[in-house]
Amino acid sequence: MSRTARSARRAVPAPRAAADGGVLAGRYRLEGRARGTGVAALDLRSGAEVQLDAVPLPELVVPYDQVALAEQDDSAVGRALTHATYVAGIVPDHPRLSQVFQVFDENGYLWVVGESLPGVPLRTLLDRGPLSPYRAAELGHDLVVALRAVHAVGLVHGNLTPDTVTVCADGTALAGGLVVGAAQEALCGGPGAETPAAGVPDSSWSPARVRARDARAVIVGAVAERWSPEQAGPPPTDSAAVGAAPASGVGPEADAWALGVLLYRSVTGTAPFPELDTEELFAAARSGVVRSDAAPPRPALSARGTTRQANRAPAPLPECGPLGPLVHELLRPDPAERLQLAEAAELIRRLLVRAPEPIDQDELLTVAALLPAGHRGEVLEHPDFPHDSHHRHAAPHRHPALLGVMLIGGIILFVLIALVVTVLVAR
Repeated sequence: MSRTARSARRAVPAPRAAADGGVLAGRYRLEGRARGTGVAALDLRSGAEVQLDAVPLPELVVPYDQVALAEQDDSAVGRALTHATYVAGIVPDHPRLSQVFQVFDENGYLWVVGESLPGVPLRTLLDRGPLSPYRAAELGHDLVVALRAVHAVGLVHGNLTPDTVTVCADGTALAGGLVVGAAQEALCGGPGAETPAAGVPDSSWSPARVRARDARAVIVGAVAERWSPEQAGPPPTDSAAVGAAPASGVGPEADAWALGVLLYRSVTGTAPFPELDTEELFAAARSGVVRSDAAPPRPALSARGTTRQANRAPAPLPECGPLGPLVHELLRPDPAERLQLAEAAELIRRLLVRAPEPIDQDELLTVAALLPAGHRGEVLEHPDFPHDSHHRHAAPHRHPALLGVMLIGGIILFVLIALVVTVLVAR
């Protein structure tokens, strides 16, 4: 394990990195409460509330015979700050991505200043119970749009989790955590670390890449969304694979894997792979076999919600309902065989076209009720907040059969009106 990894383990949790009421960077006063993945703060210059996320930086311990190692740690810290600043500047201004305003280091942490969103982390909603497959698909559509915007500027997100996804009071989902993830990857080092948030190129599992993976295991932890098989690497007992055989690079396909894990978690309430420790998680991800503590699988459902006939092959991952085939394709161990996000977007669109209404007033009110008091009233009184039981899907949700009936009825009505007008004119 690298020294960077050990120092991350000793770090104080981010919300306690500075005293409540303290001022960071001369302008951000801590408000003393959690906000998303970080803490709430007031920007003393603009008067706006912001969110501060903290990435622990390595401690610089310099024994007499390790000066070179200390210099390497210095470069790692500088690289993390440079990469995070670069990614914050290049990330597109997109309605499905949370925005970052500033990055700085202070008190042994790298701080990421982002917008304060009128919503709650997806994790908070899942703690209250899993989502319906159609509701998860709608959130998934928003996240696909966000990820494709990230990929379009040459970045890999690498940090899509229930904690970095915000569900807003209007029902939409925003992806955050991109800049924090970039800083963490830079601290791990290894192949590809010189290119900010661009993933890892194709390279063998050399000792340097293995050390970077081990450091990442401590910094990131056993979070299934962040460990695609190409990130986990070969089994440590496979001496032929480690240091000799070429390995897959880490690119946009890793984000597709993260989306599959997130969708599975959203509809079952648990991850598709064990998360007790990284080694167990790595082994499960490499196998591609979903091993979860979720409830027993439900019968596969057809598009109309009825149980499939016994003589038909069951859908993959029946516990995910109609999302099962999509999640199955996103969780393929080989990144070359994994479903591309453009294809995932089309499958989600088709699913939502025939979906029943997935959002009701209760869920929207739940999100609003979980917001801080100051934001709660603003959201409930905002004209864009849907005060009835309907919400617009990311794709039209009227059934094609209903549209056909409406079209035929309109034609018949038009013909009848034309006949009446003709008779009146003839008289």
